[in-house]
Amino acid sequence: MPLAVVLIYIGEIGYPESKMWHSGSWAPNTPHGIFLYICKWLGVGFMTVGVAKATQILEKLRSKWGSLRSSGSKSDNVETIKQPSPE
Repeated sequence: MPLAVVLIYIGEIGYPESKMWHSGSWAPNTPHGIFLYICKWLGVGFMTVGVAKATQILEKLRSKWGSLRSSGSKSDNVETIKQPSPE
């Protein structure tokens, strides 16, 4: 549960003036609610970039893609299934 929701709705800090949404909305529709919502998605984006850099996933994908693309023609990579001959 986001800290802002805990503080405002459970801890009742500044409630009801500091509500993050009103009028039955499912999305934040007050200035600080919108700000916190944007910050949440910026955090998700920064975390994704950080994890991708830490695991070096992009380099691994480029390396794997390059090895798959340069390993020969398509027929070299595909195993053929031998059909049983009809008797």
